[in-house]
Amino acid sequence: MTAAELIGRLKFAGEVRLSEPMSMHTSLGIGGPADAMVFPENVGQLVDIVKGAWSEGVPAFIIGNGTNLLVKDGGIDGLVINLAKLDWIIKENVEGGDIAIRSGAGTPLPKLANFCADEGLSGLEFAAGIPGTVGGAVYMNAGAYGYEIKDILYKTLLIKEDGKASELIAGETRKEYRHGGIPENAAVAEAWFRLVPGDPGAIKARASEFIKKRRASQPLAEKSAGSTFKNPPGEKAWKLIEGAGLKGLSVGGAAVSGKHANFLINASGATAKDFIALMEIVKQKVKDKTGFDLEPEVKIVGRDWNA
Repeated sequence: MTAAELIGRLKFAGEVRLSEPMSMHTSLGIGGPADAMVFPENVGQLVDIVKGAWSEGVPAFIIGNGTNLLVKDGGIDGLVINLAKLDWIIKENVEGGDIAIRSGAGTPLPKLANFCADEGLSGLEFAAGIPGTVGGAVYMNAGAYGYEIKDILYKTLLIKEDGKASELIAGETRKEYRHGGIPENAAVAEAWFRLVPGDPGAIKARASEFIKKRRASQPLAEKSAGSTFKNPPGEKAWKLIEGAGLKGLSVGGAAVSGKHANFLINASGATAKDFIALMEIVKQKVKDKTGFDLEPEVKIVGRDWNA
C-alpha cells in the first residue's frame, strides 16, 4: 500500500500534500519530495495515522519544523507526519503545588519561552532563541549555554509506532547530551515542563541576553541546521573545526560558516550531496589534525537521488 492509498483508506481529515518538497520543511532548504505529507491537528489524528501506517507497513517519518534535519536529494519514501499543527500551551498545576506548562509537540520553542516569561515562569529563558519545536527539543534534549530541556522536563505523552499512547515521567529514562531518552520509533505528542515563579521583567531580560549571545555568535541569517556536529567530551566542535582552518570551506553550494565554524550552511542552492560531502571533509580534516572523531548532530534521512 502506498502512502496516498493509506491516507484515502483512513479518510484522514487533516491537511494532505502529495509529492511535497522537503526543502520547504527544513531550515536548510534542502531535500527531495516526500511521497505524502499529512498534518494532524490533534493527538487523536496523530494516533490514527501512526497506527494505520504501522498496521499497513507504510514507512512513516515524523517531523517538527526541520531545524535539525538534512533530507537527501531523493526525498523520503512513504509518509511524512508533520506535527506543526500540534501547537498549544496550557498552564496546569502539578503535585507538590508546582506549576507546569503543557505544550503540543509542534509549538515553537520561542513561542513557549515567551509565554512562560509573560506568565512569570522561569526555566525556559535559554530556549528563547532556539528555532525548534517542543517535540524536537524533547527528543534531542536540546540545550544552550549550559542549560538543557531535561532540567525542566516533567513528563511526555508518547505515541509509539503501533499507535499506542503512553505517558513517560522524565525521571524514567536516561537522558544524555543531545539525546532525550525517548524510545526508538516513538513520537512526542505533548510535553509538560515544571517551572518556577519569577519576575516577568527579570525573566524577559535573561531571555533577551541569551538571544543577543546567539545573534552575536551564530549565522542566523543563513540557512543552516544549527550545530552540525556534537561537541566531543571536553571539547567544542567549533574550536576543532576552526583550528583545522576550515572556516569558509565549501563544496558546491554548501559551506562552513565564517561566523561559527560548527554551522555548515546552504550558501547557494546546495544539495544534500554537497552538504554530506562537506561534512565528510570536515570530519576527516579534524580527525587528521586533532584525533577527534566528530559525530553528526544533524539527522540525515531519506533516499539518494538515484535510489
